[in-house]
Amino acid sequence: MECHYTTQPGERQSQALKRAYNHLQYQATAHEELFELLKTVPTQEAHDILNRIRHGTDVVTILNHVRAGDVLVQMAVEPETRFRYEFPYKAEIPQDYVQHNPYLDSIIFEATSLYATGQDSTPSASSTTNSAPNSASGAYESLYLKPFHASEVIEPQLSKAKISWWTAVCQDDVLMRDLLGVFFRCEYHFAAAFQKDLFLQDLAARRQDFCSALLVNIMLAYSCVCYPRFSNRAEYWNPNTLVYRFLAEAKRLWELEATEARITTVQAGILFNVFHNLCGLDEIGQAYRIQAIALAHQLRLFDSSVYMHDQRMRYGRAFAAWALFNWETLVGYSFLFPPLLKTPPDWPLPDPSKETGFYGEVWVRYPLTRNLSPSSFGPVFKARSEFRIIMNAYCQAAFSEGSQVTVEKANGFLSRLRCWYDGLPAPLQPKRIVLPGHLQLHMYYHHLILTIYEPLLDVATEEEPTPQQIVDDARKHLQTLVRLYYLRHGFEAMDLFIVVPLMLAGYECIDAIGEQATGPRLEALRSTLILIAKGLYHQRRNHYLAEALFRVIRGRMRQEELSLLKTTVRLDEDEEDERRHMAQAVRSHWPVSVVKKKEDVNSHILKNLVETYAHLNVDEEPAPTEDTE
Repeated sequence: MECHYTTQPGERQSQALKRAYNHLQYQATAHEELFELLKTVPTQEAHDILNRIRHGTDVVTILNHVRAGDVLVQMAVEPETRFRYEFPYKAEIPQDYVQHNPYLDSIIFEATSLYATGQDSTPSASSTTNSAPNSASGAYESLYLKPFHASEVIEPQLSKAKISWWTAVCQDDVLMRDLLGVFFRCEYHFAAAFQKDLFLQDLAARRQDFCSALLVNIMLAYSCVCYPRFSNRAEYWNPNTLVYRFLAEAKRLWELEATEARITTVQAGILFNVFHNLCGLDEIGQAYRIQAIALAHQLRLFDSSVYMHDQRMRYGRAFAAWALFNWETLVGYSFLFPPLLKTPPDWPLPDPSKETGFYGEVWVRYPLTRNLSPSSFGPVFKARSEFRIIMNAYCQAAFSEGSQVTVEKANGFLSRLRCWYDGLPAPLQPKRIVLPGHLQLHMYYHHLILTIYEPLLDVATEEEPTPQQIVDDARKHLQTLVRLYYLRHGFEAMDLFIVVPLMLAGYECIDAIGEQATGPRLEALRSTLILIAKGLYHQRRNHYLAEALFRVIRGRMRQEELSLLKTTVRLDEDEEDERRHMAQAVRSHWPVSVVKKKEDVNSHILKNLVETYAHLNVDEEPAPTEDTE
């Protein structure tokens, strides 16, 4: 029997045959490896593996789970207490960043500097004393000494939940608990569409006030791209992946429930929108966001006067209202339109130190530590909500029809922003920020300042500081934060937000290099650009949006910087060739950098940039020729 394999776009029949052969060979190898594994692992582990097989878990997922478990054991033996990431090109912080920079006086920078190459690896007595808050108890030190992805979320409600009751896709409850745990560790801080404690309580109790099969399945789809044990986690289009299966089930449920005015459907709509954004498909994802807002209005979600019989329901409604307002504001800001929600909810935001139950907390434990460390989720959520009120007002002023932000209006927004910044609670002050959620707040603060003032650089004004001085400071601080993020956490672990400042800084570097920078200035720009490209290169293993952004940055590079990238980051050419054949459509209207003039917006939109630059600086093989008869 002769086998015929369907070719992919731009693929020859011989290439399709080779691809199919490699796939079959990989499957055979995977089954052989699983068979050997069953012969060598301890009896209890063998039983666990057999149970996974009987519950329908595929071979590749099982092998990835076991391999990653071995790696985690090795990491736990020698945790990252004496480790920091090293910059790929030029180890030192650029000199221009040093003056009047509060982030270089931070604990996170001090802690990473303790283990810099060429320095004494043992901290001095004074540095140990000041290395972290509450260092006498040792409770918080790990936050500053280890990357966030070395930690494990400790959540009793999750540990006893039977998640398989909520989904028909997977019966492996251990795996799905791991998936949600990884999601809560980082992405939940960016896309907190629901109150974690209320969700988990209902998940475990099989109640449907704040949990539903729809919400669980879209959460699991999102969690898959956060899960480092899935090597193909970015392949949302691949029907052999769990991310595809969870997403397909979530979409099926959405079609059935999209018109039902339930809080969980509103929350699922937010997560659908986030998920399509990370796939580079925000054109498709906007419909979910709009429907979520329509359902929220039906529920009168933003009206605190609606009678609720218990505090639990009041907390759940208030949190959902703020979550939707925050997300809608961010989407409007990111895509340059006035948000559909123009005023914040009238639900008050309680003090996290007094009403911890309103926000909940994400507790994590680091390797070889007994103490749990808080993520300061409550202070982050409250501060972010207050920040988004200012951001929303700016969007209305800047993006409404016929509107314009003058220098006077800009200074008014800056005054509000600085008041917010100065009033941040202790864990979120520049001195103490450390986790991705903390750094994200500060990055968006400087990002918004850049967005406000870059369009005003050519406007004459006698006021001090000038727009140029404000922009220079914001740019310096934003790029410092990107470097601190990398030094402590690296760029490998999933964090959807981080590609935003990476792309913003990368574009600015390429533009500055194109203006014929020389000497130390050129080397500083190259140092930042290579770091940015490295970040996008690693993040693309998590989601396809980063893949598209990396291709744009690489395509815009000069040959000199491209050569540096290839030698410092060590690009895998075989992997590059394979990824070219898996290229997916990008349907994104996201402007990836600051738009100074409204008429220039099309030149900043990702979809257009991919069409213009993604094919450049790529070593293509000759295009296939059509067979003629």
